[in-house]
Amino acid sequence: MESKIRTITFSLCVALVLFIGMRISGIAQGTNLRENFSIFPKYTSIVIGKDEEVKIDVKIINTGKEEEEIILSVIPEKKAKNWDARLETQWDRLEVRSLYLLPEEPDNSVTLEFHAKPPENAVQGDYNFTLKGITKNRKIQKYVPITIGLRERAKEQPQKVSKQVNLITKYPSMKNPAGKNFEFEIEVKNNTDKPRIMNLGGKLPYGWDAYCTPRWEKGKRISAIKVEAKGSESLLLTVIPPMGISKGEYPVTFIVSSGKEVESIKLKAIVTGTYKLKMSTETGRLNVDTIAGKEKHLPVYLWNEGSAGIEDISFFSDKPENWKVSFKPDKLSSLPPYEESRKPEKVDVTIKPPFRTLPGDYMITLRAIGKQDQKQIDLRTTVKVSTKWGWVGVGIIIVVIASLIGIFIRLKRR
Repeated sequence: MESKIRTITFSLCVALVLFIGMRISGIAQGTNLRENFSIFPKYTSIVIGKDEEVKIDVKIINTGKEEEEIILSVIPEKKAKNWDARLETQWDRLEVRSLYLLPEEPDNSVTLEFHAKPPENAVQGDYNFTLKGITKNRKIQKYVPITIGLRERAKEQPQKVSKQVNLITKYPSMKNPAGKNFEFEIEVKNNTDKPRIMNLGGKLPYGWDAYCTPRWEKGKRISAIKVEAKGSESLLLTVIPPMGISKGEYPVTFIVSSGKEVESIKLKAIVTGTYKLKMSTETGRLNVDTIAGKEKHLPVYLWNEGSAGIEDISFFSDKPENWKVSFKPDKLSSLPPYEESRKPEKVDVTIKPPFRTLPGDYMITLRAIGKQDQKQIDLRTTVKVSTKWGWVGVGIIIVVIASLIGIFIRLKRR
């Protein structure tokens, strides 16, 4: 009998411990789900030369279910304290010390850039940095290490410069506003007595892109070209700067090779301006009240905080099914910098929910997309029922009540 009691008591204790453990685990999981974030650098260990800079994409994601403000910092080890190390925005190069993330996509994540530059007197070796993120309430902290190896780059062997190939351009230096492509006309001359296949290539600044086309066939991209004996061919080198590029001068090298023969020409792309499209409602609030079946007019303002005009701006919307959203005007041919115009551009947005829309909150995204930059805002749209239908309902109720009273009176008389 006593052994049975002991067995039952032991079983109850085990069950109680398991229950408490499951509860604690559930609470912990619930906490993690409600409040959490992650830091993902694209690379965690790289090697650079002494005169180079580090630029690594770092993605911060709110993986919880609540809005989160995250404080960020870069912690260098003792011997790396003289490095210029920071987190900054990708395009306008603003240093970031904290950010605010919502729990829903796409506003639950942001990609920054870890930037690090060694001092001139830095010696070879490995340097360690730690990316730190901490929630404002200090409940959650994350640490991600990054190692940068500093090495002496082997000196490049001078390439054999060809006397059999010439590269000629009339305009080796060009100026364009940020966001506009650079087009260099280049003539490739074959000085030999035999036709030759020329391979095309080049060296570009970080983040830039380029392609070659025959001079008069812009739709045909090529990586090699045949040049007849004692002949020449004209090429168009199109160089594409990244969006949001800073003002400045950028070196470009165009290279052709044929066997062991190599020839290059140095070019220069000068960026003269930047673009930064901004959009906001008249009050700055991102919520609007509407009535089912009725149009709602909402003034939206656009301005350009860059230094060059933004061209061909079109407007689009993401909206619930059967809703109508229109813009007036529906396009802008150009938006000059705010410093020139001193006033924003007004756009009248008309929102009309369907007649049978249920009362509640809905999300509408307004987008302005230009040739050089784009911007969007999310509007929380609250749909209400028209008051006239409330009075109609009251009238129907009165009619029904009156009818019932009439029926009761008739039955009573009988």
